[in-house]
Amino acid sequence: MLVLFRGICLASGMLHRDSVALISSLLRPANDARPTFLLGAGCSFSSGIPLAAESVRRLAKQVYADQVLGGKTLPEQIKTSEWMTWLRDQEWFIRGDQQLAENFPLVIEHQLKPEGYRRRALLDLVALRGEIGLGYRSLAELVFRGLAGTILTTNFDIGLSKALNDKQPHIRHVGEVNRSPNDFNEFNLFSRAQIVWLHGKAEQYTDRNLISETRTLDPGLVQLLSPLLESTPLIVIGYRGAEASIMESLLGTSGGLRFRQGIYWCARAGDPVHPDVKALAERVGSNFQLLDIDGFDELLDDLNLELSGIQRFASAATSEVKQFDDQPVMDASWGDIDADLALATLRQYSLKLELGSLDSQQLRPLMRKLGLLVDTDQGERPSVACVLLFGRDIGRDFPHSIISGTIDGKKRRVFGGNLISQYRSILEWIDEEKINPVIKVKGRRQHETRSAYAERGLVELLVNMIVHRDYEAHKPSAIDAVPGRFVRFINPGAQLAEASARLCLDAEGTFEPVQEFSDLRNRALCDVFFGMNAMERAGTGLTDARVLTEQLGGKASFAYPSGQENFAATLYQPEASAGSSTIARDMRPVGTYVLNLLPFASTPPYLVRIEIDGGWDALNKSVPLADAGTFVFEPKTGDLWTLLPEALANTIFASVAKGRAQTIPLAEVEADIVLRRKFSWVLRKHFERHLGGFESRGLIIETKKKGPPAKRAYFTPLKGGNRPIVYDTPSRTGIRREVVKKRGEERNVWFECEGFGYEVVRIANIWGVRIKPFYMFTGRNGVTPLPGYVRTSKATRRIKLDRNANVESDLTFWARFLSQGAQTINIGQHDVGDLLLEGMFVTVDVQEGGLLGDFSAENRRTA
Repeated sequence: MLVLFRGICLASGMLHRDSVALISSLLRPANDARPTFLLGAGCSFSSGIPLAAESVRRLAKQVYADQVLGGKTLPEQIKTSEWMTWLRDQEWFIRGDQQLAENFPLVIEHQLKPEGYRRRALLDLVALRGEIGLGYRSLAELVFRGLAGTILTTNFDIGLSKALNDKQPHIRHVGEVNRSPNDFNEFNLFSRAQIVWLHGKAEQYTDRNLISETRTLDPGLVQLLSPLLESTPLIVIGYRGAEASIMESLLGTSGGLRFRQGIYWCARAGDPVHPDVKALAERVGSNFQLLDIDGFDELLDDLNLELSGIQRFASAATSEVKQFDDQPVMDASWGDIDADLALATLRQYSLKLELGSLDSQQLRPLMRKLGLLVDTDQGERPSVACVLLFGRDIGRDFPHSIISGTIDGKKRRVFGGNLISQYRSILEWIDEEKINPVIKVKGRRQHETRSAYAERGLVELLVNMIVHRDYEAHKPSAIDAVPGRFVRFINPGAQLAEASARLCLDAEGTFEPVQEFSDLRNRALCDVFFGMNAMERAGTGLTDARVLTEQLGGKASFAYPSGQENFAATLYQPEASAGSSTIARDMRPVGTYVLNLLPFASTPPYLVRIEIDGGWDALNKSVPLADAGTFVFEPKTGDLWTLLPEALANTIFASVAKGRAQTIPLAEVEADIVLRRKFSWVLRKHFERHLGGFESRGLIIETKKKGPPAKRAYFTPLKGGNRPIVYDTPSRTGIRREVVKKRGEERNVWFECEGFGYEVVRIANIWGVRIKPFYMFTGRNGVTPLPGYVRTSKATRRIKLDRNANVESDLTFWARFLSQGAQTINIGQHDVGDLLLEGMFVTVDVQEGGLLGDFSAENRRTA
């Protein structure tokens, strides 16, 4: 809703759900000042009470039938042209269809005479002839739980009072103020439940609807209400703002109130804003907010659901209980946390939330801010969420926090380790042909070949399993794939209170997911996974999984099975070759590609330059090179480049430096092609130093006597024969790979050695190490490469045996080997704490058209 007046913009910009969230925050017990409600005629509409315009129509017909036709015709039988023509002929009538409601006090003053007739007509108008509306029932619930207390109403029907009185004896007493003149005895600023009848109550016939009566409110009532309105937020619902008694005497300049706690004026999206409301907004300025809502009933029902189980007057101990994932793990310490993984993950989190770049020095302060590190009487301890996400050995504290995967009840795989490791491993597992096979589905004119399940749908349910399971329950989660039928995710955890209120379960526990609703059992886990781009806050995961599955001709089912404290989500694949006229097809095939790039999860945000006096001789003589870490030195210029922090670099190289070290920000490095090459050079040296640690396992870096460095590494034989390497993947464990094979006859022995070329590159704003697997062919000693022309001949024959599947297998092997199965690779050694590579290659989903624009290096599947 957008309204302009006198140069001021009244812009809601809020959706109904945003308004619900804002008002919920006002009603929560943490807010000391309980909001005051002001209700208008729109609130009684669903209880069968007509709005002002409709009230004019009904009263006019009644008066016309009684006074003009002498009561010989029932009002229901009178045609519109009869009573409307008569009404328009009245001198006091305000013309215009949009102005009809303005005639409500006029028709009462001029036509409802004498007082006895007026009383009978008004009581008949506001009589409850059906059920009380959902809005009033929901408001009574909020009052019962102490979240609302004082309700001002311009209405004089009894819908609100009946809804509150129906809560007795749970609400011990409902105070009623201004039922008749000077009826202020029951008013209390701190009342738990009270109604203030601004125009009186019809049953006592103190209604104030004449023109003379609606221009001002009783001064005594205004004086009584002023302290309340100045000290509490005012929530206005269902009120047009057309009465001078309210807009001038109570809310206007006459009262002199600034409403420092705010006015929250709720209106249906698209409804016009009354000029008096605009004037009020202009007067109080930023203390006024216009909120779009779907309606009074919808708003109050959603508020009641949003605040389900919350009570203002509950004991303090109850309200201060932390969620399980926020509680400290008392027998854990910082040493139990994989700091490299935490840095890589939370660096991505910081970028997502635009918190700025994160380095190792800022890591622990951020984790304290996020509640992942908690102060206790025994010192700082990691939280449950911290251990689950980043723990080195979470089986010690949470041995049940595993996920069991089976295919047709067999081939059981147990995914252990921390949750980040589980997430990434299962992403690879569910991508396998046995779990998500390619099937043929018959369309109208042709068969279509595609995956049985929408990959994004599987990922949504995986994330749901990880972040919403009950980690206090000593049961594992399970994924069971039955080929040709379904994939089922089973999670320990009963319904939470809010889910019980929002979800409609049938006898078997099955329910339909509610769009944009999510009951967060583990807020800290959800927070981090949101920052990893693995999930969204909108609460659309289950709905998206269903939609994506149905678009492929399958079905989805969600349930809290009766008698079990579990949540089960099942995706059913379409029958092979079954016709489906409802499937929306994009005929361009989509494939997941593994790029041969190990991306940097974190790099220092700078490059340090030091000018050396005396060249290599001075460095060798005067600097303890063992403490200097990794650096590159240019003898021609005397420049030394390093990633050490500036202060440490100044200390180590003080004896040979011509001046102070210069720190160059990474943004400046990336903008200059020469500096980019220096930065790449230093990164490569760090990577090569990491490779040096594998020499005991037979991996060596190729050396050249002349020319530029080869930038290649390869395996060497084990004791003059083949060299096996054993490694694990998500789908298989204990895989044996012969990385060196002995070839030829005894007199002409040579070796086929697996290796890779490497270079540090920057692609699509991502720094990484590009890996190119190859075969090195060596002579009898297993180290010296064969002559170039011989290697070319053997390589040509070897390449004929390779296919795409082999290439992907090669990349999987190298990722597992170089990372040693970890999620990150720390190549910063001791003094550069922020230099981390991801432990897996970049994957990207593309359509047949190819890679368009920048690709994403996020570990996330897309639909």
